[in-house]
Amino acid sequence: MMDGRLIRVSKYRDDPRPVGYIVAVAGPVEAIALVRAKLGEPGDEIMDAGRVTDTLLIALKLQPGELVRA
Repeated sequence: MMDGRLIRVSKYRDDPRPVGYIVAVAGPVEAIALVRAKLGEPGDEIMDAGRVTDTLLIALKLQPGELVRA
């Protein structure tokens, strides 16, 4: 298994209610693109918040290319 990414999605930069997603993709650029393609809306701020371990991905039963709301 590989490490994944924690991706933050908000409506604007200082949005007090961002949503996090754990994405089973190793690269930040690819993870952001996946979230944007599946869930993104025009104007969303989507950013990489860091790496998550393969242990977490296994615990969540995520397969490569899948994501789950954190």
